[in-house]
Amino acid sequence: MSAKRETRIASILDCAEKNFVEKGFHGAGISGIARDCGISVGHLYHYFPSKESLVEAVTKRELTRQLERMREFENDTPQMVQEGIVSTISDIIMRKEDPFRTVLNFEILAEAQRNPSVADILQNHDAVMRQEFSAILARAGLDSIQLRTELLFTMFSGLPARALRHPEQERATFLETMKPVLESILGDCWDDNPKKPK
Repeated sequence: MSAKRETRIASILDCAEKNFVEKGFHGAGISGIARDCGISVGHLYHYFPSKESLVEAVTKRELTRQLERMREFENDTPQMVQEGIVSTISDIIMRKEDPFRTVLNFEILAEAQRNPSVADILQNHDAVMRQEFSAILARAGLDSIQLRTELLFTMFSGLPARALRHPEQERATFLETMKPVLESILGDCWDDNPKKPK
């Protein structure tokens, strides 16, 4: 694929994400997305033959972002994995910013309930994520890796939702309470780590 085509596709996906977050997958129209991109509807259809294909492409791109962030842990030591996970969840809890990605992911989840194609993309992606993260925990010498993975993924997906539902939450206190829970899920093999978060 040429660099020019890649740039155009990325631009269309950026505009589509913006429209989908603002109006929902079903409220956003191809004409509005094309207008925001500064192209004609016909030109947009040259890259994406239907709105459904655009929804699927946005879904795949967002899920790929998540997979790439998780893969940053692949070559880390067990201590670095623990610190990285605690740091990432701490960031989710403490940051107060525009919830763009959270809303986009809610749209993907809602669409997966209605659209079998999006559901397949989401579930296949989740299977890859669980397999790869379980392998990271296995290299750290943990047991019950599938259960630990599921618990951590539940935290990662649930915390942004809580930030939207309860924005006035006292986050610093919540974070200090959450850290021992995280350390328990991540296992005893890190207990001798001198850099273990307190």
